[in-house]
Formats: sequence, structure tokens, C-alpha cells
Amino acid sequence: MQIVNMVPQTLSGETWQDSEPSLAVNPANPQQIVGGAFTPDPFGRNVAPIYVSGDGGLSWVLNSIVPSQVGVGMTGDITVAFSDTTNTLYAGILRRPGGPAGETRLNILRTKHHIDPAPMAVLVDRLDADQPYVQVITIPTAAGNKRDRVYVGVNDFDMMGTSTVDRSLNGASGTGSFRSIGIEKSKSFQSLQNGPQVRPACHPDKTVYVAFNRWLSSTGSWEANTLVITADVIVVRDDNGGTGTKPFQALKGAGGAPGRVVAGGITFPFHRTGQGVPGQQRLGGDLTIAVAPGNSNVVFLGYCDRPASGSYTLHVRASTDRGVTWSSDLLTVGGAINPCLAINSQDQVGLLYQQLTGSGTSLRWVTHFRQSPDGASWSDLVLATTPASAPVLTFSPYLGDYADLMAVGQTFYGIFSASNTPDLANFPNGVTYQRNADFTTRRLLNTAGTAPVAVSIDPFFFKTP
Repeated sequence: MQIVNMVPQTLSGETWQDSEPSLAVNPANPQQIVGGAFTPDPFGRNVAPIYVSGDGGLSWVLNSIVPSQVGVGMTGDITVAFSDTTNTLYAGILRRPGGPAGETRLNILRTKHHIDPAPMAVLVDRLDADQPYVQVITIPTAAGNKRDRVYVGVNDFDMMGTSTVDRSLNGASGTGSFRSIGIEKSKSFQSLQNGPQVRPACHPDKTVYVAFNRWLSSTGSWEANTLVITADVIVVRDDNGGTGTKPFQALKGAGGAPGRVVAGGITFPFHRTGQGVPGQQRLGGDLTIAVAPGNSNVVFLGYCDRPASGSYTLHVRASTDRGVTWSSDLLTVGGAINPCLAINSQDQVGLLYQQLTGSGTSLRWVTHFRQSPDGASWSDLVLATTPASAPVLTFSPYLGDYADLMAVGQTFYGIFSASNTPDLANFPNGVTYQRNADFTTRRLLNTAGTAPVAVSIDPFFFKTP
């Protein structure tokens, strides 16, 4: 097990809330790893940074190549993914500045040289989309060439039903020729907004699953932070990579409508902010999906709900027949958020999540990584256990609306954000800090190592076989 605080030594004095992290490992060279988070450019330029490692995650530097806003140097939501064989890095971001009326601004980006200083190329630039989540699979062509198929799940407010996949069949060429595909095909719900989580999972045989939350109704108020959503958890599938005249309609539900209901009528809070919420983390539904690399029939899904009489709970389910039927809960975890599933080359299932434990002033965020050979028995490693009250949030989300987990070969790679007090008791499986830290006095230190620095939120990388 390897756990690394990713903030470089040269930024030891920073106290930013570096939340909502994402991760990409280059399958062609797993020594090359990229991370993203709400981290500003140290010089406030018109580019935001990614975290870059060339030694398998042992050390990290910043490379500011994500288009941003002068004086801000920070991106909104960001997820990243490498192609399988071409070394190309893709990103989906909410770019700053947004639209003239405050609209969110989606960019899909690409670079073939992620360690170079040149900004990433903009392939897609449009307004009114939220929480882009990018996945890439490289497909051989009949001529023996390889093409990057890029799938970006977005909540597109200009699309009927809002659950959307931006798809490119050749992402490394030109601007990628992306097509926006609405995957909400139930006519009863096309006039409504769905949840922000739209999660694709790709397989080399061209099978693509996508999970989303279909919002059915709501109570309470967004402005008052009391909104509660009732939703169905939906999975759709395409057997040819999202091509054809009716993409993502291979799975049928009741009455022949596209998509399968995995969990119906769940409820959960949808917070505008985590201010005043236990643990300081806003909630808005959680969703994760992973397909087995050796068998596209096997797919695992994680989602969270909060019944009226219960606590916020993570559920893990699986299908072995391409999403047609689903198991009952294989695992439930109370108080868990930010679930991330991945399956390695030995069919081991990995699960990352962050769980709020304790009460009152003793609340803690405990980050778990669990593995299972079959979904029935689960090992459990605690990666971090940190106070939920320190630091005080400066903006929402506090830890992020998601963390990230992936597998390359047998190895699992993950990233999460947590409070950065240098206390070995908070990291029972060990940790390495790049930034200056005194673990004896449990203090962060400035770049010169001469003065204490306030506790903040940092991204942490881990990998484990």
C-alpha cells in the first residue's frame, strides 16, 4: 500500500481547499499518472494545473495546462482519462469563466503531451452542462489502426431529460467530432431535470454502460438547503460503442422503454451547500459503475440513498447478464459518500468510499478501500481517518462530489481528498508527504520549513495490488 499527499514541497505554504479529485493512469505506461482537483495555479494565470507524476505516484508536480480565467487559475469540475495505447490525455471540465448569465461552461480537452506547458486543446465548448465525467477506450479498426473512443457523461440542461453522453469515435483526430446523445428515453421524464451524475463504463469489446439518476419528484427548497429528491437509479447499455441510429438502447425496461431500473423510488437530500451539515459535506446523490475487463457481462453498480427513517447509505449491486437482472445488495455502508468502483484484471472488485463516523465534535471522515473476489466477502483497509470539523469549509463541496478509483492490470489506483494534519494516527496504513510537515509536532510547515501553516484539504494518491 502506498499513500502520498500530492501537494508538492514547493507549495508547502498553500492552504487551499483542494477538493473533488480525479485520476488518470496511462495504461501504456503506468508510471505516468495525472490527477485533477480544485487547485489554483500558484501564479493566478489563465490556466489551471493538473498534478503530474512520472514515477508511478511516488512524487508529484503541477503542470498548468487547463484553460481557465486570468487572475483565478482554477477550473471547476474536472475529470481526466488516458487513452489505452496512444498516451493521449483527455479531460472534461467546467471552465471558468462560465456563461454571461452565470451558466456553467463545459469544455472537453485533449493533449498528447501532458508534461508539456502548452494548454490542452479545446474540443468542445458549450454552456449549460454539469459534472462532466470522462472515460476512454481505444478500439482497433479493420485496417489495424487504433482509435480513441471518448465518452463524457454530462448533465446537459439543454437536453430533454438532461442525462447525456458526449461521444467521439475518434477523439485523437481533429476536434473529435463529438456528438451529444440524450440517454433519457422515457418520454414521461424527458421534460424533467435528472441528477448531475452520468457515469459511463467502457469495455474493449465496445460495450458501454451508463448509469444515471432519473429524478421523479422533489420536496423542500433548494434555496433553504432542504431539497429532497425521489429518483430511480437507471442503467443503459450500448453494444457497439454508442453508434447507430438508436444508441444506448440495448437494455429494455418495463413496457420496452430503454434502460433498466436498478433501484426504484430512492430518496436523498440535494444540498446546495454543506454549511451547517454534519461533516460539512453537501449531498446530492452518489453513483458509480464498473465493468469487468475480462467479461463485459459482469457489471457492478454503487449508489446512495437516505430513506425518511434512515441514514445516508451506500448500496453495491451487480449484474452478470449485461444489466438485465441485478442482485440484491452485496454491501451496504451507513454514512458513506463518494463511492468509486473498479475491477482489475483478476476480477477483483475494488471499492473506495468516505464514511462519516462519530458524533458532535468527534465526527470524522474515514476513507476506506475494500476488495472482493466475488462481491460477497470484502476486505477493508482504512486509508485515512481525519477530523470532519478541521478545517472549516471555504466553499462547497468540502471533500468533493466524487473521488476516483481505477485499475490497470492487477493494480488499483485511487485518489481522495482529506484534511491534511500530519498525524500518523490519521493514516493507519502509512503516508508520505511531499509538502513540509513535522509528524512529531503534527504541524504543517511553510516552504522554508520555519513557520507553521494552517490545516487544509489536500488530495491524496494511493495504489495497492
